[in-house]
Order: sequence, then C-alpha cells, then structure tokens
Amino acid sequence: MNKKWIKNILTVFFLAVFVYAAGSLYLIWQEYQASDALYNQAQEEFLTAPELEEEFVSDEPITWPTFAIDFAHLKNVNSEVSGWIWMYDTAVNYPLVQSSLNNDAYLNKTYDGTINSSGSIFMDYRNAGDFSDTNTVIYGHNMKNGKMFAGLKKFQNQDYYDGHCEFYIMTPEGNRHYEIISAFQTDALSNIYDRNFASPEAKEVWLNKVLRNSAILSLFTTEADDSFVTLSTCVSGGDYRARFVVIGRLAEIEPVYSEEIPDGEAGNLSEQTEMNVE
Repeated sequence: MNKKWIKNILTVFFLAVFVYAAGSLYLIWQEYQASDALYNQAQEEFLTAPELEEEFVSDEPITWPTFAIDFAHLKNVNSEVSGWIWMYDTAVNYPLVQSSLNNDAYLNKTYDGTINSSGSIFMDYRNAGDFSDTNTVIYGHNMKNGKMFAGLKKFQNQDYYDGHCEFYIMTPEGNRHYEIISAFQTDALSNIYDRNFASPEAKEVWLNKVLRNSAILSLFTTEADDSFVTLSTCVSGGDYRARFVVIGRLAEIEPVYSEEIPDGEAGNLSEQTEMNVE
C-alpha cells in the first residue's frame, strides 16, 4: 500500500514538472512569436530599401542598397529611437534605441515599450547619441531562435566573415557604413567596452588589443582617427560574464535617401513609396 502511494505521488510530481516545463516553453515561444511579428511589422512600416526590390544581375558588381528610415514616424512611437541597424543576409534588421537612465531599460522591453524577453537592440546609455564617441557600444540578446544578436557568434568563422564583413547604422543625419575589423570572445568588464580614450596612445593600445584578439583576419585596415562601433552579446555557458563582440570601423557616412516627390504630392515616407524590405 505504501509503495503504491509513493508511486502515485511521484507520478503526480513528475507530471506537474512536465506540465510546468511545457507551459514555460510555450510562454517563451509565444514571446518569440510576438517579438518577431513586432519587428517584422516595424521593418515594413519604417524601412525603405529600393535596391533590395530590384532583381540582382549576376554579372553586375554588388552594391549596397540605399536605405531610408521614416524617423519622424518612428520617433513618434518612441523618442529614444536613435537609429536603425542592418547587416546583410542576417537577422540584424532592427530599430536602435538608447535609454537615458541605464542599460537595463531595454533588456526586456521592445523598441515600442512592450514587455518581452527578446528586448531591443540598444546603445550604451553612457555613449553620445550622435555617435561622436570613439567607440559606441551596442547590445543585443543572444536569442535561442537566432534573432537579435545571436548571429554574432558566427563571426568566429572566417568564411562567414568574408561574406558578411560590413553593416549599416541608419540615423536621421545619414547612413553610417561600418567595416568589420575584429570579432572575438571577451569579458563583460574588459576595456574593450571603453568608449573614449585619454590620449592617442591609449586608443592605439586599445586598437592593438582589438586586432590581436580577433578570431578572423580582417579585410580592412584602420586609420588613427577612425571611430568604431562594438556590437556585443552574451555567450551561452557557465561564465555569466562571457561576451562575444564584433567591432566595426566607420568607413563613410552616406547621405540619406529621399525619393523625389512630384509637385502637388505630399505625405510621409511610408506613403511616398511602396518599396519595403522584409
């Protein structure tokens, strides 16, 4: 009798554990779905990339698309939106936000303020919002579904880097084109996250460390007056301070794309064009 009672208790216990685990996974899946839907909608609503709509001709040189973001509309949704980050052939295609308070604000909140564990892609709150710092740090979660900044770890592979060696950050002032010079695992307390430097010599020491630690061979060279962006995400495993970073140098600032509007026509950017990218 006692053995049967113990067996029944254990059966109920393990069933409860299974139901709890299944429920937790379902809630996580729901959050992932909601986040994906929200950011896909944002891409359709705010981002215009005309050249991505055109058929690619294989014997023509590859050119980067011309981007435009409806920042007026986007900032009405959230005044803390500071830009938009895009990386070719990856999941990185998101509004970029920056809290004025701390780096926790967008860990579990999407760009429009919705509570969601996927969070946002966000700039370090201590950085200058206009990218005038020598090193601007941008964070994103390492999501299990491959979204946000989960793909950064792929830059450990040289072949992957060779095909994805640049990224863009669009701002109201222009489209900032970055060339990736380094990618590696580091510590959350590393000086890799320094934003400015006391002297040119201190900057040179930092840059030498960046290049020396890189897991890939960069296709680009750097200049003494370069500014940089460090993309950072967590690393799965037991070390809670482990991070993976991808560092790009500013190559150029391209003018903001705008379509010519015939006389007598008006409207915001989303009304002026039907060319959107998923």
